[in-house]
Amino acid sequence: MLFLATRLPGLLALPLFNDEAVYLYRAQQFPAQFLFTIHDGKLLHELFLAALVRLPWDPLLAGRLLSVLCGWLTVVGLWLSGKIIADTTTGALAGLLYILSPLAIVHDRLAIPDAMLGSMASFLLAASLRLTVLAQLNRWHAAGVGALAALAALVKLPGLFLFTLPAVMILARSDSPDHSYQRWTLLRTALIMTLLGIAAFAPFNYGGAESQKVGVTNIALQFERLAANVRHIAGWMAITLPLSTLALIGFGLSQPHTRRLVLTLVTAAGLFCLALAAIGSTLYPRYILPSWPMALLAAALGARQITRSARVMRGAATVVTMISIVWGVVFNLQYARDPAGAWLSAVDRRQYLESWSAGYNLPDVYAALRAIASEKGGIVVVSPVHERVIHFGPKIYLRDERLVSFTDIDFRSADARVLIRDIAARRPVFVPLDAQEVVAFDIERRFPELKRIREWRNPHSNMAFYLYVWAP
Repeated sequence: MLFLATRLPGLLALPLFNDEAVYLYRAQQFPAQFLFTIHDGKLLHELFLAALVRLPWDPLLAGRLLSVLCGWLTVVGLWLSGKIIADTTTGALAGLLYILSPLAIVHDRLAIPDAMLGSMASFLLAASLRLTVLAQLNRWHAAGVGALAALAALVKLPGLFLFTLPAVMILARSDSPDHSYQRWTLLRTALIMTLLGIAAFAPFNYGGAESQKVGVTNIALQFERLAANVRHIAGWMAITLPLSTLALIGFGLSQPHTRRLVLTLVTAAGLFCLALAAIGSTLYPRYILPSWPMALLAAALGARQITRSARVMRGAATVVTMISIVWGVVFNLQYARDPAGAWLSAVDRRQYLESWSAGYNLPDVYAALRAIASEKGGIVVVSPVHERVIHFGPKIYLRDERLVSFTDIDFRSADARVLIRDIAARRPVFVPLDAQEVVAFDIERRFPELKRIREWRNPHSNMAFYLYVWAP
């Protein structure tokens, strides 16, 4: 109930984000866009979306409710993790820290796959912790955690890096040296199961689009990027995982009862983030969300030791815990009321609020196109091939409008003007564009027949959406 109380208010406060629009559009077109889904490496999330967008709801609301459900499952997975190590209080406290984590507060409200990947990480954490408490492990246990890691990769390709969690857990088992060979055998079994999921879709180039975000093709440049990526991740953690929470992790490391497990969890979380930093050329704060279950359980283990510590340490740890809770409460209240007033990282503020990817004023664009179509008796909305939220939005929300049809044209091609002219000879043509596209395609010079008739300004930046009509 606490989780829902923090996620449902303000669920639609943030406008449609570009990535949400891409996934919702493909889900509406399912299965026609299925190969694009495979290529993008986000299979399971879009399959769920494809079912939800057929319900008689606002598709954005349906997609965001799916993320809320996934965030709730993350809390369940953290509680289950605590139960497995015979400490449900720690699991519940980790769930509370997740509920009040700014990074989770933002991304549990967006119709993108990161919340689902986070929930997969929490259940993979529970399954991996089970490996540490079982007296006798066999290959079925290893195959089970490998299968969960495979499912994570099918939610979103970088979920493959979550394999670091069961790998660290298996290697950290306190078995006798005679069992070291068995540990490596179990690790190999888990890895094979993890890769099977990817291998099944390899003929369809699963996740091929992610290659655009990978920088390892240029090794020298990637070494330079690595340091910058690590700095970015550290900065995002300082905002979205308050330093007080990190202090709880340090407190857990200082206690002999929890040191080994906390170190294992921190190592797994660190390796996941390091893998992203090592190969990524493009990173965003949401990419590190799957490491949250590991980090927050480690912090909860530290907080749990308060009652077993000296009075001074108990006081310090209590203060640190309360700071983390208050930080999350204040952030959530501000974000639910006005996302622009919340303390977001610079890159998230740019993506969700200020740039072309933020869908402010899109409902007004839909209303304008609908009214014009009714007045004209039918229109064609032309979009560039490389589409953005200004184009996906109308396609999602006007798809059932009988008087509105859509077509795509490569505005960079030499014959784009001729193609638009031919379409306009049969039906009125209207072109929605964002301010960057107007400059990039040199609209005013290359397409003098396009006349700007409407303009919508982003309330938080200089970005704007424009509507043009073909009027020779």
